[in-house]
Amino acid sequence: MRAILIAAVLASLSPVAAQAVQAPRPGATDPRIRTVMYDPDQVVSLRGFFGYQMMLEFAPGERIENVSIGDALAWQVTPNRKANLLFIKPVEAAAPTNMTVVTDQRRYSFEMVARKATGPRQADMAYVVRFLYPLETVAVGVEPPPPPPPERRNTAYTYTGSRAALPSLVFDDGRFTYFQWAEGVSTPALFLLSADGSESIVNYSVRDGFQVVEQLAPRFQLRNGKDVTTVINGAWREPSAGVDAPRPNDAKTARAAAGGRP
Repeated sequence: MRAILIAAVLASLSPVAAQAVQAPRPGATDPRIRTVMYDPDQVVSLRGFFGYQMMLEFAPGERIENVSIGDALAWQVTPNRKANLLFIKPVEAAAPTNMTVVTDQRRYSFEMVARKATGPRQADMAYVVRFLYPLETVAVGVEPPPPPPPERRNTAYTYTGSRAALPSLVFDDGRFTYFQWAEGVSTPALFLLSADGSESIVNYSVRDGFQVVEQLAPRFQLRNGKDVTTVINGAWREPSAGVDAPRPNDAKTARAAAGGRP
């Protein structure tokens, strides 16, 4: 009897599990042009293929603000200049991962896997995934005004490594770092490069054609497949703790803080 009850419970849960991920529906004219109804409480499943890119199309007037991906090395993610389209492409073999896209109107959750393609007309391949929206959530397509340019700019940036991943413009305003690539150039993955050579993912948003990293750093690492570029902030200075910072509690720490002076 207990086994029957367990089986009944599992059977009742299976429809819920099946609905946890939403797959885009193939179009009638071309199955590679797919649509999916927006639901903030569902994860959208995306299947990428090596050698092929996929375009995600959001509502008219909707602008991408943040993109966060679980495995930024294995996937290339590039917003267009208007920030209403997102191009994604797998570049390295890796385990399934996830991606979150935050726009000025909505939040989207994705589950992503990559496969080898047998050809451009593979049955489960998508070239375009277009979101459809219930009437009550459709926003008026009004372009927001671009943010004012920062008054203070540090443009003392240099680079080493590949030119293939090189941005057309880099500067900071004393708080954030701005990266811009020429139209049509594949945008690389952005990482913070530490003094020990380790890399860490950075948070960024898309604003008026710029990828805006929400911090300053001495070095950033850009990766696009095998192309690696290091961008160096020539004006970097270690932040001062300030006059109100805690004082050292022992003589050794005090000498180190004073530059070794007794």
